[in-house]
Amino acid sequence: MKSFLSFANSKLPYDSIAIGKFDAMHKAHLKLLDLVGDNGLALSITQVYPPFITPPKERETYSRVPFYGLRFDVIKSYSSLEFLTLLFTILPHLQKIVVGYDFCFGANRISSTSDIKPLLNVMGKTQVEVVILESQKFNGMPIHTSIIKELIKYGDIVNANIMLHRFYTIKGLVIAGQGIGKKQLYPTINIATTLYLLPQYGVYAGFCYLRTSIYKSVIFVGNRLSTDKQFCIECHIIEESAIEVSRRESIKIGFVERIRNNQKFEKLEDLKAQIAQDIHKAKQLLSNIDS
Repeated sequence: MKSFLSFANSKLPYDSIAIGKFDAMHKAHLKLLDLVGDNGLALSITQVYPPFITPPKERETYSRVPFYGLRFDVIKSYSSLEFLTLLFTILPHLQKIVVGYDFCFGANRISSTSDIKPLLNVMGKTQVEVVILESQKFNGMPIHTSIIKELIKYGDIVNANIMLHRFYTIKGLVIAGQGIGKKQLYPTINIATTLYLLPQYGVYAGFCYLRTSIYKSVIFVGNRLSTDKQFCIECHIIEESAIEVSRRESIKIGFVERIRNNQKFEKLEDLKAQIAQDIHKAKQLLSNIDS
């Protein structure tokens, strides 16, 4: 994602802009971007600290609209007029501004959507169209990043995925595990990541995206209560025993549905029996789902 401010001197040719955080790239964000038109861009007001639902560098992968980033800490002291002036400085041909119903701007969020048109009139930009997307809802709940975060934190992946309009995915690098899984339980791929918001600890049915292939999987997130008590993210690929991965190889996992809570087992054979049940349940859940 390119820096919006880096074009202060060279300018950009787009005539429309969608402005927002785009920090989840959920269903409402996609609807907002659909309103931009063929010659528009998305301006992502970014916070720089994880955990993210969708990290800044991944946001443009979910839309045909080109993305540009603008760090919040850089513009947080701008007045409302200074912020709008910045848009026209970099976008001299700007004719349309698209925002969500709850968009606020200016220092201390002083201005809202109702202030945009009057401020444009003050600037002499009376011809600029302002499009405001109304609240998008699912089952009466607004489709909003804060709500999706709560759903993910509480393990309600099914409803989070509906609001996201995709499977919630995280990316990471392959790391060494205990070595117990392959020898005494079921082989797993261990993953390390610090960028993403992790779902509630437990066992999930999902998909493993490895290189150019997609595999049905059982995913564990949490502390290994039955062995070393250490935190881990582990992925067991169902019905595939010969897959080899390299240390530090990139991997992506998608969460489809929560199977159960994290549990402690006194014996490894009891844990293995439970994992067998988890695999059976995951097969059922994933049998008719397109990855």
